[in-house]
Amino acid sequence: MKKTIGLLTILFLLLSSMTRSKTNVHKDLCETIRTSRLLEKHNYSPNDNKKIDISTLKKLDNETYYKLNSFEKSYSELNYIFGHFELTKNRVGLICYNKTRECDENVYFFSLYIIDNCSKAKKYKVLTVDDHDNDILYQWTSSFSQHFDTLTMILKHTSEWGIGTKLKRDTIFTEIYKINLRSANLDTISVTKKIKKIRQKR
Repeated sequence: MKKTIGLLTILFLLLSSMTRSKTNVHKDLCETIRTSRLLEKHNYSPNDNKKIDISTLKKLDNETYYKLNSFEKSYSELNYIFGHFELTKNRVGLICYNKTRECDENVYFFSLYIIDNCSKAKKYKVLTVDDHDNDILYQWTSSFSQHFDTLTMILKHTSEWGIGTKLKRDTIFTEIYKINLRSANLDTISVTKKIKKIRQKR
C-alpha cells in the first residue's frame, strides 16, 4: 500500500512538473508578445534593413528563440523583437529583426512568426532579403494589407546561368505571393510570375 501511495505521489509530481513546464512555455511567449509594441508598419523592404535602431529593441533571448524556431541560433546571429500585430482573438503575428554574418558581411532581415494561443503555430518566411552583387539579384520585399490579414511577398531575381559569361542581356524574374494569414494553414491566395529582359552592366 505504501509503495502504491509512493508511486502515485511521484507520478503526481511528474505530471505537475510537466504541466508547469508547458504553462511556462505559453506564459513566456505571451509575455514576449504582450511586452512588444503593436505595429502600424505595413511595408518591409531591404532598404529598411540597415535603418533600424537596435538600441530601441529588446533582444530575443536564446530560450525564446528556440521556442520559436525549434533549433538553436548560430553564434554570429543577433535577434530582436520588432513588434506584433493582432489577427484574431487567439492569433497574432510577431515580427523580429535579425542580424547575422555571411562571409565578410553583416546580413539584416525581418522574419515573421504566426502564433496561436501563445504557442508557435508557424514561422512563415523571411520578409526581407537583399542578396546581390554586380552579376546577380535576389531580393524579397513584403507588405501587409490594412488589417494585416493578407501578406504579399515579392521575390525578384536574375538568372544564375549567365554569371561569368559575356552575355549582354539577362532576365529579371518576379514572383508575387499572396497569403491569407487568418486561414488555419496560412493558405496561398495567389501566385503571379512575370519576366523582364534587361541589359547587363558588364
